[in-house]
Amino acid sequence: MPGENVKIMVVDDEPTVRESFKMILKIKDYDVDTFPDGPAALKDLQKGVYDMAFVDLKLPMMDGLEILKHIKEKDPDIEVCIVTAYATDASHANAITLGALEYLRKPFLMEEIYELVDRGLRRRRSKGIKKEGAPKAPPPIH
Repeated sequence: MPGENVKIMVVDDEPTVRESFKMILKIKDYDVDTFPDGPAALKDLQKGVYDMAFVDLKLPMMDGLEILKHIKEKDPDIEVCIVTAYATDASHANAITLGALEYLRKPFLMEEIYELVDRGLRRRRSKGIKKEGAPKAPPPIH
C-alpha cells in the first residue's frame, strides 16, 4: 500500500494551498495534517509522528526556514520540503544547508508532490528509520 501509515505535515498560510496539498496527498492515502503557521505546527510536533513536512517559505510569525530548523531540532528524521512562490538562490541554499530535502516552487504539479514524497520516504528507509525511530533490520537473504 503506497500510503501505509505515512503521516505528512503541511504548513501554509493560504487555505487553498493547504487544501490542494490535502487533496493531492489523500489520493495516495497519506495521512495529512495542515497548519496555518509555524507555532501551530510546532506545538504538536512530537518525535516519530511525521514522516515528511511541506513548509511554505513566507509565513506570518516565523518563516519556513525557522520552522525547518525547529522541526530538525525536534526530529531530525522528518524530511522537509520548503515550498515557495518567491524562490531566490540564497533561500534555496539556506534551505538545503538547514537539511531540507528539496525546495519546491509554486505553482507545483501533483506529480512533483508524489515524487518528493517518494524521495523522502526512500531517504528515510535508507537511514533505516521506522515510526518508532529504531533501526530497521535488513531483509532476509534468500
